[in-house]
Amino acid sequence: MRADTARWLFKKPGDTWKTGGVWKRAGRVGGTFAETSWGRDGHTGPVYPRGTRICVQFKGLPTMACVSLK
Repeated sequence: MRADTARWLFKKPGDTWKTGGVWKRAGRVGGTFAETSWGRDGHTGPVYPRGTRICVQFKGLPTMACVSLK
């Protein structure tokens, strides 16, 4: 698998990009999908304000997967 390591980044409105987590090994879920989590149970973690942009970056891939919080 090309992207076997991932990390996440975030950018609060009016702020700069910051790394949210360290590089972690991503496990293959099936076919071309991979997943990893940085919370204790996959549902825990920090709370960010509306408009924050959160991205997952995979090593070796040129684009990131991003969402904006509403």
